[in-house]
Amino acid sequence: MLIRLASLIAAALLPAAIAQDTGSIEGRVTNSTDHTGIAGAAVTIASQRATTDPSGAFRFTGLTLGSHTLSFAATGFFESEAKVRLDSGVTTAHVEIELVPHSSISGRVLDDEGQPVAGVRVEITQAVRGTGTKWSTRGWTVWATATDSDGHYSMDVMPPGTYLAMAQPNPRVLVGAPGQPARGFPLPPKAHDGEHRAWVRTYYPAVSNRGQAARLVLRGGTHLAADIRLLAVPVYAIRGMVLDDGGKPANATVSVIASEALDMPERQVQAHEGAFELSDVPYGDWRVIAEADRSGIKLRGTAPAPLSRLDLDDVTVRLAAPFALQAFVEPRGLGESPAIELYPTDAPRTEAAFSRADSGGRVQFPTVYPGRYTINVDATIPDHYLDSVLVGEQDVLGKEVTLAEGGPPIHIVFKPNPAGLRGTVENCGSTSILLLPQDEGLWIPAASRTLN
Repeated sequence: MLIRLASLIAAALLPAAIAQDTGSIEGRVTNSTDHTGIAGAAVTIASQRATTDPSGAFRFTGLTLGSHTLSFAATGFFESEAKVRLDSGVTTAHVEIELVPHSSISGRVLDDEGQPVAGVRVEITQAVRGTGTKWSTRGWTVWATATDSDGHYSMDVMPPGTYLAMAQPNPRVLVGAPGQPARGFPLPPKAHDGEHRAWVRTYYPAVSNRGQAARLVLRGGTHLAADIRLLAVPVYAIRGMVLDDGGKPANATVSVIASEALDMPERQVQAHEGAFELSDVPYGDWRVIAEADRSGIKLRGTAPAPLSRLDLDDVTVRLAAPFALQAFVEPRGLGESPAIELYPTDAPRTEAAFSRADSGGRVQFPTVYPGRYTINVDATIPDHYLDSVLVGEQDVLGKEVTLAEGGPPIHIVFKPNPAGLRGTVENCGSTSILLLPQDEGLWIPAASRTLN
């Protein structure tokens, strides 16, 4: 009889014990712009999947205790995630999530007479360098497309941000012959004063200087129209010599790149016995970049080429071989492997050098070209902050520095006991907070924080 009674008591207590080991998660998925519920959104926890009702509500039951990651997806919105913890004694956890709707930028590229131009490359970039990239000073994230037969372009899945739109009618990009427009591309208008003119990269609405371009602000669910009127401006020639590291004329590939962008070459030619001529270059601040191969080693050199309204002669580009550079992360033994990048400020961003610290805090850069750089650090060291980046005795954190063979090593210095910051975001169930220094030069991962 006692055995039977004990069995009955255990059977009665079993459902309660099981109930204490599980819980539920419920919540609502809304539109970040108007805070209305999103119907039909997919909500996933591991292998379980639910769909929101017309009000955006969802519910999961029978979940084990502990941390759960919820994934949210809906057509026309950016996906998102949220972490929720179910603790003992909490039967139901509640989560509110807002999804950001896609935005778009579209328009047409027109010539000087207002006629549409087909086959023009259009680039959309962040108005502030570095926002939206994995490395915050590496460059710009670029969304690119080409205009159709009606001169129309469209970028349809754009996150919130501030952007610039640029049309690039570079004959090289359009697969035309050097110095000639691509097939079907309109000839530029003739200048009244007899100067030769050519189409140039044009920022919305109709300026050639990035700093004068109009900004396009997307706030989520924003759809902006931005027609770009191409500019044809007087163009000139840049002539000069390429010398190798021994001072002798060298055959090389020579490009001219806008100093403000340092990305796609405006023109590219081959230097023969050191001599080169870059034609059809508009006035502005340019850099000439030369590259040559010597026994499998790439030599590279750059030189400034500011163009006013005259041809520029006697530009000399001196090639140099790469050198090895060391960096050290201090203090040693942090248990992390910070990533260090040397980002060139007088050469294309594709020339950036990247390496990680080993367990002893040493960083090796086997191939670095002489020039000016910013030193970017990507690391989140628990209970530490990035204090300085030293080249010799000079702190170059957030600044440009000249690196050359035979120079001092780089020291990346972290210090303990970072400061803290607390705050509240009102009327928001889940979001990310990005904390950036006032100095834009410090917009690097190690000097910024993202909180969820």
